[in-house]
Amino acid sequence: MNYLDKHIDSTDISAEALIALMDTKEDFDVVMRGIFSRNYSEDLISVRNEYDKTLVELSRDGTFHLLPEALLFDEIKGVADHDVRAQHKQLKEKQEKVKSFFQFFDNERFKLTLQQEKNTNHIAEKGNIFLLTGMLDETEIDTNNEYITKIKTVLPFVSHLRGNHLLLADILKNALSVDKVETQKIETFRMRFIFQKDGLSKDEYHQMNKEITVFFDFFTQWFLPVEMEYDFRLKSRKTPFTLGNTLLLGYNTHLHR
Repeated sequence: MNYLDKHIDSTDISAEALIALMDTKEDFDVVMRGIFSRNYSEDLISVRNEYDKTLVELSRDGTFHLLPEALLFDEIKGVADHDVRAQHKQLKEKQEKVKSFFQFFDNERFKLTLQQEKNTNHIAEKGNIFLLTGMLDETEIDTNNEYITKIKTVLPFVSHLRGNHLLLADILKNALSVDKVETQKIETFRMRFIFQKDGLSKDEYHQMNKEITVFFDFFTQWFLPVEMEYDFRLKSRKTPFTLGNTLLLGYNTHLHR
């Protein structure tokens, strides 16, 4: 995650990313100053109030800048020297009218990308729960299982995790809250996960084994390659002896796929 520590230059931050964090009114106008100013300015030039309305200035090309000039203006031929200033004034006035006409489209396009940025922020704040909700609505997943509840948060990344035994072992260690997770190759196309949880009583062991049995079936279907067979063993060692309790040493079970 080293990239999170790098300094991000202000010129690399989009206007949407900044405005999405500002307390601005929904009713605002966008002024596209053209891509030329982007060479020496940030994407967002300024945000200011003007005539009870928020004005957002961007160093971007608007619709006006993207259209061919010949489509909007007539070619000027043979202008006398004394008419240049008047002609220039006339062109500027027409240019402002044309920009004003296209401002509506620039506003709507920017508001759309701004809303997308806000939605992205909303998703980032909530995490992946919106994805999981959709997935759980379409699939029969026992969400009452403690371990399924924990591991389902990584379901959106299943395409990157499937078959990565080393990484999955670390994830399982955290999801199951066990002391150790090992993988053992039994045959060419058969592998076993060994979960070690020390200090379990007999009742705790059987309860955990029961929950892991349901969980491992779910885990196998989502995270493990179909061409392999998998089972698991739950082990509990070095259980402190208490008078009156049954001593549980190296007790284990397994589930065949």
